[in-house]
Amino acid sequence: MTRIDDFEGKTALITGAADGIGAALAEALTRAGAHVLASDIDVEKLKETSARIGCDWALCDVSDEGAVAELVDRAWSEIGPIDLVCANAGVIVPGSILDVSREDIDFIFGVNVWGIVNICRPYIRKLRETDRGGYALLTGSEHSLSNPAYLRGAPLHLYNMTKHAVLSIGESLRAEFGSEGLGVSVLCPGPVESGLSVNSEAHRPLRYGAQGEIDFSKVDPDAISGLGTLYMSAARAAEIALHGVRVEAFVIPTHAFEKEDVDARYAETVAGFALLE
Repeated sequence: MTRIDDFEGKTALITGAADGIGAALAEALTRAGAHVLASDIDVEKLKETSARIGCDWALCDVSDEGAVAELVDRAWSEIGPIDLVCANAGVIVPGSILDVSREDIDFIFGVNVWGIVNICRPYIRKLRETDRGGYALLTGSEHSLSNPAYLRGAPLHLYNMTKHAVLSIGESLRAEFGSEGLGVSVLCPGPVESGLSVNSEAHRPLRYGAQGEIDFSKVDPDAISGLGTLYMSAARAAEIALHGVRVEAFVIPTHAFEKEDVDARYAETVAGFALLE
């Protein structure tokens, strides 16, 4: 496995880097001396962020497999072999599983799941071609580890499914390519300050159609009333993420309370095995 103890002189390619955790990762890595290529679908905000940070940028829709392959080629030629890929782009589509459209489902899976696969495949091929090791930091969510108790009143069911898939992608990449020198971490952030909800709808590619009307009448306001007090800055989340990469942590949570839901899921699993006794 490739270990990154120090980001000085390293190269990094980041998706979903116009704001939120992606922008914070780009800033932290640039400040640490890395050469960063930041990418996003929001070109105007990406330009502003890159100018402020002082890093390179490239427009990319991660749900477009061909565009992502071109992005990896461009990064390799412009800033050199990539030491760290941060597959961070993500969207959210609220709504009941029964009410959302097929286009809604394709959109959120296209970005949150295929977006990660789309960048990891050409990246790993490049590593193989050049006989190098590398590192992939995948942005999942606390939803990767469990269905958070405090959010069960919110219509985030599709998001929950896609982010749980990210954990499995990370496990699969580690199992297949770890022996070839690929390090893998899955960032599992709790509430972090970002424009996720607004940006998801504003920059939805036309091929996915318009987002349908969302019925919030079934949301229990008491179930999400404390959410606002839990938010962490994107800068702090990025700091935690990069520390996790340095120590080669596979799962990188950002909030201690996530463990309560993990413990509850583990207890359910153990109870299931008890049926076999």
